[in-house]
Amino acid sequence: MVPNRIALLHHKGHSIYRKIAFFVLRCRGLQVGKSSLIGKITCDWPNKLIIGHSCDIQDDVDFRIWHPYDDKCFIKLGDNVFIGHACEFVCNSSITIGNNCLIASKTTFNDTGHEFSRKENINRQPVTVKEIILKDDVWVGTSCVILQGVTIGKGAVIAAGSVVNKSIPEYEVWGGVPARFIKKRE
Repeated sequence: MVPNRIALLHHKGHSIYRKIAFFVLRCRGLQVGKSSLIGKITCDWPNKLIIGHSCDIQDDVDFRIWHPYDDKCFIKLGDNVFIGHACEFVCNSSITIGNNCLIASKTTFNDTGHEFSRKENINRQPVTVKEIILKDDVWVGTSCVILQGVTIGKGAVIAAGSVVNKSIPEYEVWGGVPARFIKKRE
């Protein structure tokens, strides 16, 4: 019986911590819709994070926004979005997730890259930035990487472990490194 009481106390303490952390994020400008559940997240600029209604964001999700004073730099999640444990969003431009999307654990979104000409050292090359868009009803499997300039069409499915470096049409299933067409979604 003792471990059950300890577990209950731990859960209660964790619940209180989450409520306080959520309150602090809202005070710092986080925009969040009704009935959304937000775990322990990292976000230095919560005023640039917009979360829709009835979203579920698990623990250890990292939202990095590199240009907080640029109105065009933001991360926006639609309604009924699930984001699994330990996902990472690296935003220099914008990342937009549509409604009713599922994003599994350890997935990375990165709208940033680098030029790599031989004429100059890599660390002096300019940064490239292109927005990422997921349309409605998209499922991204665990440990995927979604790269700059990608639009994933409505109803698409991305297989676990895929690297998506080009846009994907509606209602298609893609997978692999780099991601390739597998079949139409039925």
